[in-house]
Amino acid sequence: MLRNLAWDKTDELTRAQLAMFHALGDEIRLSEDDRRRALDLDDGTWAEWQAFLADGGLPAEPAVPEMLRRLGETVFHLSVVAEARS
Repeated sequence: MLRNLAWDKTDELTRAQLAMFHALGDEIRLSEDDRRRALDLDDGTWAEWQAFLADGGLPAEPAVPEMLRRLGETVFHLSVVAEARS
């Protein structure tokens, strides 16, 4: 039971980070393709992560720690761009 709770929290955190990434992408009008490239994902992997965000299963690649690192770095860089534009 604890394992399921931990995985649920991991999914929740990862979805929240993806949602924040998309909100920032919307703010600076970043296209879907630019978002995919910013996270260094191929088309298939991008589609899997988008399905995950819409309550799908957790993709195997990149692993969650790697995806969270990518999201963190990318959101930081995008926030700098957003700040410079305002």
